[in-house]
Parts: sequence; structure tokens; C-alpha cells
Amino acid sequence: MKKHYLIFSLIALLFISCEKDDVCPATTQTTPRVIIEFYDIAAPDEIKAVPGLFAIGLDSNANEVTIHNELVSTRSSIALPLQNNSNQTQFKLYESYDLIDSTVSGNPDIITITYDIESLYISRACGYINNYSIQTFSIASDNDQWMINSEILITQITNENEIHIKVLH
Repeated sequence: MKKHYLIFSLIALLFISCEKDDVCPATTQTTPRVIIEFYDIAAPDEIKAVPGLFAIGLDSNANEVTIHNELVSTRSSIALPLQNNSNQTQFKLYESYDLIDSTVSGNPDIITITYDIESLYISRACGYINNYSIQTFSIASDNDQWMINSEILITQITNENEIHIKVLH
């Protein structure tokens, strides 16, 4: 009987010692990604899907870095994670991306986003999230550029429920 009482007491002690702040709810907002939506260059108010849209991150030495990315697909928007340890992130965005026998094909354009970071403390269990304030968005010029122009619609990135950048192609 004493064994059962001891085990019950230890389990009860574990539950009593847990505080509300020890578990981060799944509904807690996380660090938001920048949302880019694509529009038709001939009709700037019309959304235009990009065939085979795919993104690859670039580090500070222009080396490719895999990012959590949606599958290659034809779509009109993309959500991209910004670096938390830098005030600039670069991506190579592909139009008509394809990977056959380890050979990449498609038309890549490089974008650069500069921003300020604001770290917000959520709780002990959830830690910090970062919000961003976009300073600049640029598209590197090349001979086969598919992204023609851009506009920053919302500079403050605090959630993923709105379009932050409009790109014309």
C-alpha cells in the first residue's frame, strides 16, 4: 500500500509543479515569413501564377541553402523565412524549376530583402519570436530576368495573413 501511495504522490507532485508557462500552446504565433504575391506585368492589378515556382536560400557567400519550402508548383504567392542572425536575406526564385538527374533547369532570379528585426518575448515555454520591418526589396538584374518590378505593400511583417511584397512578372 505504501508503494502505491508513494507512486501516486510522485505523479501528483509532477502535475502540481507544472505551471501554465511550461508548455507552449500550438496556437501561439511563431516568427512570420515574408509573403510575396506575383502579378501580371501587363495588368498590374491582376494576380498571375508563376509556373514551377521554387525558392532556394542563399547564404552570405552566395552558397545555396535549403529552406523549408513548398513543393515546386504553379502558384501566385510564396512564403519565405528571413534569417534571424542577419539584417539581409537572399533567395534564388525559380520560374519553371525542374530537377532531372541532379541537373537543375529553370529561370532563376535573385532577390535581396533587407530588414530590421524586433525580438518579442512570448513566454518561458515559447521563448522569443521575431517580427521584421522591411527596409528594401531588390531583384538582381540579369539577361533572362523574369521578375520585372516590385513594390513593398506592408513594411511590418508581424503575421502571414497579408501580402508584404508585390512582384510583377
